[in-house]
Amino acid sequence: MEYVVTITLDHRGSAEDADALLDAFLVAHADASPVVGEDLKASTMDVTFAVEAGDGYEAFERGRAIFAGATADTAFGRPVVGVNVELAEDRELEPA
Repeated sequence: MEYVVTITLDHRGSAEDADALLDAFLVAHADASPVVGEDLKASTMDVTFAVEAGDGYEAFERGRAIFAGATADTAFGRPVVGVNVELAEDRELEPA
């Protein structure tokens, strides 16, 4: 099954961090279709990406491993403030 993982991070500091996070994901896991967003008012940014897994627990573990792998070789070190895992088919799509 396909799951969507969103990891939310503290975003106080350089505005270039969101670009660096997306670049790191595209190099390491472009196949996960990563999307990075920023909420400047809340001082957070998030990365959302897809994982294949048998259940939500496995999706969480795969998401954690993908995030760790994508950021391991970077100077990126923002604290994680939230994690969300949901079935892709249950995710409501927003119009562009």
